[in-house]
Amino acid sequence: MLLALLLLAPSCGRTSLSLGATDVEALLKIGIIADSYGEMTLGVDPWEVVVCRIPISTNDEIFEPSSERMSLSSDEIVKRLTPVVSYFKRHSYGRYQPVFSAGKDVIISDTETSDDCAERALDQSGPEVRGVMVVADAEHGADEFGGWGTPGVGCNESCSASDTRRAVYVGAGDFMDYWNGDSPLDLVEHEIGHALDWPHSTTSASNSGQELYDSALDVMSDSSAPRMVISTKRHGQGTLAINLYAARWLDDDHLKILDRSRRVTTKVQLLATDTDLSIMGKRFVVIVDGVNSFLTVELIAARGDNAHLKSNAVVIHRITVTGTSGVDRQQIVVKGDVQDGEKWAGNGISIEVLSIDSDDGEITAEIEMTVKKAVTS
Repeated sequence: MLLALLLLAPSCGRTSLSLGATDVEALLKIGIIADSYGEMTLGVDPWEVVVCRIPISTNDEIFEPSSERMSLSSDEIVKRLTPVVSYFKRHSYGRYQPVFSAGKDVIISDTETSDDCAERALDQSGPEVRGVMVVADAEHGADEFGGWGTPGVGCNESCSASDTRRAVYVGAGDFMDYWNGDSPLDLVEHEIGHALDWPHSTTSASNSGQELYDSALDVMSDSSAPRMVISTKRHGQGTLAINLYAARWLDDDHLKILDRSRRVTTKVQLLATDTDLSIMGKRFVVIVDGVNSFLTVELIAARGDNAHLKSNAVVIHRITVTGTSGVDRQQIVVKGDVQDGEKWAGNGISIEVLSIDSDDGEITAEIEMTVKKAVTS
């Protein structure tokens, strides 16, 4: 079954990310980084799920000092992950599909750490596996991180996880028996986001890089926000338009670019980012505001995986391209809830929401933007 699905997936190797805006250096950098990982964000993406058995006497302080262990096998975890497949198919508009299969358990000694779990699982993975998901059978301590994800190294000739070291690791917390088979999946979705080379986002510049995930707008920030508002929710929320674009799930046709080479005032109608791609229209605006930075403007609909939000809203983020991978990008909320009739202004840029409308399930916003010419010395 897995090999048959692989035949449907795009081949892994360097391809061109058609950004269109060749004069926007920051967007081009995002494209170059995406190219270096081949086509891991498109088509069928085979993942192997591995349980790591943690000894009761472990010295790794990340684990809760307890003899209680997860009872699920890797096959049972694969079944729990079925909604995760639907989540990514939904948010990629059908362009990306993770496929999970059960792998052989790994065991670490009491002197080894959770990192050894991942290394052992990666070493044993086969050439057809593009990512390894490791679930420890022990819970992490209450003050410890829930897990991590990495896209690994660039994909040149071989894209197998054993070569790229692309992996996700989580503790047992979301798969323990006390969930009665109804596991929250937002942490797994967050960590797979990192394996797709998505960075964290946060609400302020001072928070960036401080491991503070406090934005309810993005699965790559406070991914638990939906179930904190609606207790029955199990998925994380959607992600930001710039991540969808970097993953090649949104195209140039869905993007409007404004630079600061001259003063301009323009109106744009935005479709909500969760709108099916069969409906033509812009999904977000990029306003260039520096060599390595820009603002993004998008409309997030308060429905589906984003039903925890109070209302449909235009949101603004500042994106700064740093480092050599997507996970290094800084993505900071500038204004997280611009409503009908409201306006944001700063640094020679003003954004006014003229209307937010819903017509037969199609949510749109009309915005007017004024961008002043940048002053250069």
